[in-house]
Amino acid sequence: MELQNNKFCLITLGCRVNVLESEKIINTLVDAGMEFVPDNSKEADIFVVNTCCVTNKAESKSRNDINTAIRLANKLVIVCGCYSQITDLKSLNEKVGIIIGSKYKFSLPELIKKYNGERIIKVDDLSKEDTFENYEDFHFVQHTRAFLKIQDGCNYNCSYCVIPLARGKQRSMKFENAIKIINNYIAKGFKEVVLTGVNTAGYNDNGQSFYDLLNTINKIEGDFRIRISSLEPFQITDEIIDLLTKNKQRWVQSFHLCLQSADDKILNEMNRKYSCDFFKELIQKFRAKSNYCSITTDYIVGFPTETREQFEQSLIKLDELNFSDMHIFPFSLKKGTVAERFKNLVADSEKTKRFDTILKNATKNKVIYLNKFIGQNVRVLFEKSTHKGIQRGHSEYFFDVYVNTDEIYTNTFKFVKIIKIEDAMVYGEIVID
Repeated sequence: MELQNNKFCLITLGCRVNVLESEKIINTLVDAGMEFVPDNSKEADIFVVNTCCVTNKAESKSRNDINTAIRLANKLVIVCGCYSQITDLKSLNEKVGIIIGSKYKFSLPELIKKYNGERIIKVDDLSKEDTFENYEDFHFVQHTRAFLKIQDGCNYNCSYCVIPLARGKQRSMKFENAIKIINNYIAKGFKEVVLTGVNTAGYNDNGQSFYDLLNTINKIEGDFRIRISSLEPFQITDEIIDLLTKNKQRWVQSFHLCLQSADDKILNEMNRKYSCDFFKELIQKFRAKSNYCSITTDYIVGFPTETREQFEQSLIKLDELNFSDMHIFPFSLKKGTVAERFKNLVADSEKTKRFDTILKNATKNKVIYLNKFIGQNVRVLFEKSTHKGIQRGHSEYFFDVYVNTDEIYTNTFKFVKIIKIEDAMVYGEIVID
C-alpha cells in the first residue's frame, strides 16, 4: 500500500508506556509521508488501535475501539499492543488488515507498504525477548511534555497480572542512550521529561542501576524537571529517597507507589514483595524529607480471597496511609494468571460496593491533601491552553492548577498562589515577580 497521501489516526488505550509508544508510532508514520488526523476522524484512511489488556474493562474498551475503527476507516485497520499480544484476533472483520503484538509497533511503515489486501499477523512469543527496542528521541505531537521509556517487561509475576505475558521479561534502555535522549529533549526546550516503563525502578543496564541513572540525570544543567511515572515499593532505597527529596526543583514531588492491597495476607496471595508496615515506613521516609509531597497509589478492590473483615481493616489502614490520590480498580480475573486458582469469595455486587466505599474515602483524602495548599505558592509548568481565558498546568506536586488569564504560558514555569479548591479542582492566580 502507498504511504503518501494517506491520512491516519491513532486510538490509544492503557498506560503511560502505551501513550509514549503511540507518540513514536505517529512519528514513524508522519516521517514516512502520511498525515496524522485526530481520533475518530472520518477523514482517516488508516486507523491504528494501540490496545490494552490490564483489566477486563480495558479489553472491552479495546474491542469497542477496534469496532469503531472498522466502522470509520476508509482503507485499513491496524491493531497492535498488549491485547493483540495475548488474544487471538484472527476472526476479526477483514478490514483489520494488520495485527501485531507488543513488538513491531515501530515497523508500521514497512508493514503498511507490504499490505496488499491479505492480512499480516506479527505476534512473537516475548518470553525470551531480551533486547530493548531501538529507540531515539522524537517529536511529541500530542503532548507538551517529553516521555522516555527506559525499561520494558516485568519479572515479578504478581498473581493477578497478565503484563509479563503481554510485555515479556524485564529489559532496559542503554544507559548512555537514556542520558543522550534527555539532553536532547532539554536542548529542544522541553521543561519536563517523564521517565516511564512497565517496571520503571527495575531499570538496570549491565549493573548501572535506577539510582545511577537518576544520579546522572540530577547533574544535568538546565531549568527542567523530571517526573517518574510509577514505582514498585520494594525497589526504593534510602539513597533514591534522599536524591529525589533533596533536589525538589529537579524531581516532581509526586511519587506513585503501587500498594494494590492494605492487607498482608492478600499481598502475599498477590505475590507482592512487601508488607503493609514496610509500605507505611517507606512513605513516612518520603514525607519526613518532603513535607508536602504527593503519594499516590494503585489499589485493587475485591481480590477473590478478600473477606469482609479484611476489607474493613484495609479501610482503617488506608486512612493511616492517607494517599493524596488513588487509582482504584475492581479485581479483574485474567486468563493465564495464578489468581485463576483462587476461590472467589466476592460477588460482583459486593465488589461494586467496596469500590464505591474506597473511592469515597480516596476522594475525601484527596481534598484534605489539596486544602493544605490554600494560600501557598506552588511552581506550575503550564500546558497547552484548552479553553479561552483559562490556563492549566501541573504543580511540582503534580496536581492540576487552573488560572483565569488571557496570557499564554505554555511550557513556562510560573509561581501560582492557590486561592480555592472546588470539587477537587485547584484554582490559583499568578504571583507577580
